[in-house]
Amino acid sequence: MNRPRTWTRIAGWLVVAVAAGSLHSAVAAGCDDVGACIAQLRFGETRSRRELAAQMLGERGAPDAIAYLATALAQDEGEFVRIKAAQALGNIGTVASVEPLSKALGEDPRELVREAAATALGEIEAQNAAPALITALQRDASWQVRSAAALALGLLRPTPAATQALAAQLLADPRTEVRVSTARALANLKATEAVEAMGKALREDAEPAVRIAVAIGLAFIEGEAVDNALLAALPAERDRTVRRTVVETLGRRKRESVSPGLVRTLQMDPAIEVRQAAATALGHIGGAMARDALSYYAQHSIFAQVSRAAQDALAELPPPPGSQPTAAAAN
Repeated sequence: MNRPRTWTRIAGWLVVAVAAGSLHSAVAAGCDDVGACIAQLRFGETRSRRELAAQMLGERGAPDAIAYLATALAQDEGEFVRIKAAQALGNIGTVASVEPLSKALGEDPRELVREAAATALGEIEAQNAAPALITALQRDASWQVRSAAALALGLLRPTPAATQALAAQLLADPRTEVRVSTARALANLKATEAVEAMGKALREDAEPAVRIAVAIGLAFIEGEAVDNALLAALPAERDRTVRRTVVETLGRRKRESVSPGLVRTLQMDPAIEVRQAAATALGHIGGAMARDALSYYAQHSIFAQVSRAAQDALAELPPPPGSQPTAAAAN
């Protein structure tokens, strides 16, 4: 009768012993200070110990470790050790990290390491990283690396070479994810030189995700050409989510010159949610045309949702010049 209970007790002791051993191993794998972590990175007997050492050096932001991390990035046989070394160099964030990261980005045989190197270069925001990132964007066989390189370029100061490379990749890269990343990067750079390419992508890219990313990105770029690009995309756009995004971007830009195009959308778009977005956008923009259109649709739209959106937008508008305040406003 006691045998099952005995075996259960023994099994419990074994579980506790194994757990205690695992905990001891995890604690022992750590390193207490920069010097100990450097030694563990150089001489650790297992990949997991060297990975942990690289990670801890990055978390400590130890510039004294850059040379050792660079060596690990270039020479360690462990893929994830090299990834952790790249991440650590990015966390430390000094210009001295750019050269080893650029070399890894161009030469490491593993795409995850190259991706980590590209991301780290973006975190450092050093301008001398741009040539390696542009090369990776244009030539790397891995879409993950190209995407990371695009996003990293978007974190640097804009240059004609970077803008041109990103615009070209937006139109030509075969992967949706990379084209989305280039659109985001161009938005970060506020690249007015890329508006023509972004407008072309907004009209012609086969993937709605790319067209949405472009429409959102254009909100951050100044100039009348942006308004024209957004308005030109509306009539032929079949995806209602893309149309709504374009309309929302036009509203955020708050330029009265686009009001006629938004009024047409409010009047004729086949999707109720796009008409609602147009009403909201006109409320953001304001002006006589917006007020007149919203006043009409607030009272006479055959769609209750559009009528409510117009009423809400009107409520956000300031009173027209010369109008008398209402009793509620006066109080």
